[in-house]
Amino acid sequence: MRLTKQNEKKWPVLSWIISKKLHIIIWLVFIFYEAIIVGLINGKFGRLAPYVLYYTLNITTFYVHAHLILALGLSKPKQTAWKLPLLLVAEIIAYFSISICLDYIIIHYTNYTGSRRITLDLVYFSAPLYRCVYFMCFSTGYYFLIRYIKERKKTEELEKQRLNNLIQLAKSENAFLKAQIQPHLLFNTLDFIYQNARESSPVAAETILSLSEMMRYSVDNNKDKDFVLLTEEINQVENLINLHQLRQNHGIGLRFWYDDEIRGIKIIPMVVITLAENMFKHGDLLKEASPAEISIKLGQGKLIIETANLIKEVKDNSGLHSGLENIKKRLNYTYGNDAAFEYATGADHYFRVTLSIIIRKDNQL
Repeated sequence: MRLTKQNEKKWPVLSWIISKKLHIIIWLVFIFYEAIIVGLINGKFGRLAPYVLYYTLNITTFYVHAHLILALGLSKPKQTAWKLPLLLVAEIIAYFSISICLDYIIIHYTNYTGSRRITLDLVYFSAPLYRCVYFMCFSTGYYFLIRYIKERKKTEELEKQRLNNLIQLAKSENAFLKAQIQPHLLFNTLDFIYQNARESSPVAAETILSLSEMMRYSVDNNKDKDFVLLTEEINQVENLINLHQLRQNHGIGLRFWYDDEIRGIKIIPMVVITLAENMFKHGDLLKEASPAEISIKLGQGKLIIETANLIKEVKDNSGLHSGLENIKKRLNYTYGNDAAFEYATGADHYFRVTLSIIIRKDNQL
């Protein structure tokens, strides 16, 4: 039998009974069994009131022992040695006290005709002690059974989570392999076109070669490389310049110069090439009187990268700083205060970028 959420709110007691039906059935069977056995042994059955009072005490002891005494006593292993015995003694004393009160109520306030009397001796206390320990033992088994079931569920949940992680990992690896296959096919196609165009169209072949090298560099450095040698960035910037020179029939005014000693310095990838791409995208590089410039040098223990280019006269420059902001975030994440990155447009309409990175031992080859 299952109740809807509305019915659960309407009949909370019924909902609670249904949720605890297994406990209720087990206790009813146990009480019926004990009552019948005791009645058959004694040759007579007791009245209803004593059964209700004493089984209420015993059932309460069962759950208090499991959910309160053992839970508190075993919650902190370092304190168990003194806390658990103290709680058990307090529980037994409480059981004795309530049992005496129940005996007094039954003897004086019900139609009790038996021979039991309240006498503070060993014979009188032996029965309550036996019943208390009896239900405490059952309750201890119940407590550890619950703990075992909870641990088992937790283990099953962890195993499910582990299997889900393995499935996701397998999917990710499959996607990664697919992502590797697609560029591989593209590069093979570009290489085929390059080989066939070398003799008939050398300019087109050179363009394809530069494009292929740049794309391969971009794909490789988007995988798992944290740092690359500056010589790799320089090679790709030269490929990018060569590509645009071919497009503009060598009409681009751009000077790219650097010190040879900086080639062995390590840097995060796609920095210099992004600065160069930004120049080609937003700069006016076709005016001979206003050439652009990229310089890379060392000075005072710092790597200094500078670019300068005339800005195109366009109304919308909203995408001008997006690539630069990306570089700034990556530099801050990797180098922190060791890197300084500034850019601004001057009164002469030149856009200038200055990047300086303090050279550490781990930044050099």
